[in-house]
Amino acid sequence: MHTDTACMVQIDADAGNKKPVDLKNYLRKAGREKKMTNIIFEMKKYNSKCWEAIFTEVRDAVVYIDQYATECLHWYAGGKGYMALKNAGAIAVHELGMYHFRYPEVKGAKKAVIVSTAGNPAFYQRTIKMILAKNAFNGCTVYCSIPCCTTNYHGNHSAQDKLNYIKLKRDIELWMISKNLSQDPSVNVIHVPFLIAPLNDYLFVTPPFGDLMPPLDSSIPEDLSAEIYLIANSFYKLFDNINIKLDVYSIGKLSDLFAEILENCFTNSTYPNHSSEVEETGVSLILIDRTLDLCTPTSNNMESFLTKILGALPRLPQHNNDVAINTSPAFGLVEGILQTYDVPGCLASIEKATIDLFILESEKKLLTAANQMLNDITSMKDSTKLRTPMRISGHSLERAVSKLQNMNIIDSMIVHTEKVQSIMAIVEASTSQKTSQFELLTSLEKLALQNLSASRESSSILAQLSNVIRTRLHRGLNIENLLALLIHVYALTGTQIRFSTQQEQQLEQSIADAIFEDFEIFEKNPSTNKISASQRSLLLLGINNAAAARETSYKIAARILRTLRLIAKQRSLLQDYRDLMIKSTSKETIQYVSILEQIAKDILFADKTRELRDLRQRTPSLISAGFNLLLRGKAKRHPRDNSNILLFIIGGFTAEEAKLIQEIALNRGQNKTPRIMLAGSRLLNPLDIMDKILFH
Repeated sequence: MHTDTACMVQIDADAGNKKPVDLKNYLRKAGREKKMTNIIFEMKKYNSKCWEAIFTEVRDAVVYIDQYATECLHWYAGGKGYMALKNAGAIAVHELGMYHFRYPEVKGAKKAVIVSTAGNPAFYQRTIKMILAKNAFNGCTVYCSIPCCTTNYHGNHSAQDKLNYIKLKRDIELWMISKNLSQDPSVNVIHVPFLIAPLNDYLFVTPPFGDLMPPLDSSIPEDLSAEIYLIANSFYKLFDNINIKLDVYSIGKLSDLFAEILENCFTNSTYPNHSSEVEETGVSLILIDRTLDLCTPTSNNMESFLTKILGALPRLPQHNNDVAINTSPAFGLVEGILQTYDVPGCLASIEKATIDLFILESEKKLLTAANQMLNDITSMKDSTKLRTPMRISGHSLERAVSKLQNMNIIDSMIVHTEKVQSIMAIVEASTSQKTSQFELLTSLEKLALQNLSASRESSSILAQLSNVIRTRLHRGLNIENLLALLIHVYALTGTQIRFSTQQEQQLEQSIADAIFEDFEIFEKNPSTNKISASQRSLLLLGINNAAAARETSYKIAARILRTLRLIAKQRSLLQDYRDLMIKSTSKETIQYVSILEQIAKDILFADKTRELRDLRQRTPSLISAGFNLLLRGKAKRHPRDNSNILLFIIGGFTAEEAKLIQEIALNRGQNKTPRIMLAGSRLLNPLDIMDKILFH
């Protein structure tokens, strides 16, 4: 029988029966602290145990790992996921993907390890069968992030829509036997319950569920419901195994469903895994629908420099939460055949303390810090320090970096690759040609707030934005950024202000014209122009002539306006958090305050007697108390009753929101304020929201 400390359920190779693994006892025997104080630290430790178990298994094996598991490994291994697997003894590493049909034979390999976060059972059947058809493996271990259908997996979906470990194991054995092996195959199917990616000590994302986004209408599609069942089950397994006493609060329709499923997981657990020897840590989990506030993630506010990095630098290929940092100005260009193996820098390989600085500090301070890092690197070789310019800028740093290639200190640069990547991220973001575009968009956001707060129902902001869309090419703006700005404006107004029908019709016409113009530009020069989201929609619809493109552009524009109106209604049922435009006193001007900031401050700093009317409370820790609860009644608990507060945004969070939470966390001081942390489906920039809300 295969033994694995990371699994919650494993298949006995002889009997084919599921057996619970007491992971908690293992962690305690390994020297676990009696009382937890840092929940993310405990989650990291648990995550580490899972990956260590996988590393043990990959020795002398071929590894097939999917995109989202790769992203989790990427952050766990500090940007060196591939090398972590190779150093653990993997013979080869291949991408595991739905549309990756070419799995080559790996000569000399007798074992396969498959790591997948897929929730579709058909994916495992088709993909694993294809892999095994090319190779004569004697052993195969499959790590799944979704549970077996025979476990405590609460979903209203049919059996064929869930992964059956026992059936999958038997199918794999039959596929392997068909290769005429000289010995009986060894097959294990193991549940790794949760794959997280911690960004620092206050933040984490969940790459396997990075595509989650609450719907704008009242219905929850079946496929989205299935995803919520999976992530809720994963949260349950995670919290149960690090001994968490959980109180769950939710705001938003999808968050309510998440909370309900999580509550059911705790109350209906077949294998209660609580130990009296380890003191439970109280956590208030606050679940928030991203769609309640689409204003914040579509803002180009650059108070957090990480926002600028995420907007200016390209995403690392196949990653939702990291960027590709160009290090060639420091190390030189890679030419010829080696270009294929040129690996860009990334945030995951930078020290977590530097990530904190990217989140918290201003661009001016980061430029000064980067200049100091450059001087530190050059001083290691007893070289003359770089001359500090009168005014440190991204361009002055860029010139300084280029000089380093002529100073024969490449070995020092390689030793300090983390610092070099940090410097180049700062340089690239601060010198980006997109900077002027960000500044213009920020000024348009401010204009919208001023216009709406001053003129209210008679606001002319839509007419002004219609004109900006028509003149966007002269202003150096593209339609995607302006559509994100429209989401920002409609989310900001909510139901406080209603736009006139005439202005909305004018806006719809401007959007349709812009979409058609993009089509014409692309048609004239398809090889050098980036495909826009609207153009991609036209291509997917098979539009290839001007008449059809014009008609479809009107349909897309009409759908966009309908979506914008839905966005404005998202907070209409709330009581305390209906408005984002807030005026504290009669003398102050109206300010924009995000829903996350309102919720966090009400929880942490408002009087505990104040009722949090929009937060629905579910308390599995109380429900599991049984008759004692019935005798004394269900007391209304406050999120501040626990020593830890974890805010999880379904749909993702922004760098600005990370800055807000991290500043609150760092200013706790010696008072009794709970530790506060932020998590979400992914790390967002404005175009992520535009694409997900308008074109998915």
